[in-house]
Amino acid sequence: MDKNKLPEMLAFLQKVSEMNEDTVYDSSDEYLVNAIIDLVRDKGFTSISEDFNTPFIHPMITIQKWAEELKRIVIENFSEKN
Repeated sequence: MDKNKLPEMLAFLQKVSEMNEDTVYDSSDEYLVNAIIDLVRDKGFTSISEDFNTPFIHPMITIQKWAEELKRIVIENFSEKN
């Protein structure tokens, strides 16, 4: 996982948190969605990883559901980076 994406991931999650159900998926954010999925899997957050693997559920639904927890995970990893 590219740790240089962490600030961008955090900004994306903040935007999702503020808008939540009103968040509109933009395909240009797909690389951030994939980076978040990779981070969750790499760090062993199985409950969130399992949600990402739910058939017929777009990953943005999982990101909206877990936005606060995902922000915490990104912040913790940002701290590890420094």
